[in-house]
Amino acid sequence: MKLAELKSEFHNLIDQTNDPEIIEQFYKAMSESLRADGSLWRSLSAEQQKGVLDAYEESEDENKLVSLDEIKAKYANWS
Repeated sequence: MKLAELKSEFHNLIDQTNDPEIIEQFYKAMSESLRADGSLWRSLSAEQQKGVLDAYEESEDENKLVSLDEIKAKYANWS
């Protein structure tokens, strides 16, 4: 997926929810990832870093992606 497509999909995900907690999680994740010093990445263990990289690689296969509706249904009881 190209950068423009990724940005568009990211915006779509945000636009699909009115849940302030989910929006706040997106915001925090993006804010932390944009910190210039890279402290968030360095704070992860090697195993955690590998997990993030593996998840990113796996996300390149659209057949492995899960829709927001599926996630909401799966975790609906957590509210």
